[in-house]
Amino acid sequence: MSKERRIIEIAPGTMSPGGRMTDRIESRGHRCPYCQGNGYLWQEDEWQERYKKECPICKGSGRLDAVITIEWKAGSNS
Repeated sequence: MSKERRIIEIAPGTMSPGGRMTDRIESRGHRCPYCQGNGYLWQEDEWQERYKKECPICKGSGRLDAVITIEWKAGSNS
């Protein structure tokens, strides 16, 4: 299985008192590892008949989105 590898450079931009202190980065369209991107899992009922059950992780889409939130706060004087 291949993996995506990115480098995120973190540096505070222009800020002002009372302004926004968070940044948000999104990465979309990653294949769901739980259902292998199918969006469903095979299950069997009480009569051993197979049926597709929606993946509880990706909710049937087969894809996951990553959301990274960076919160800026004052540093400590230690």
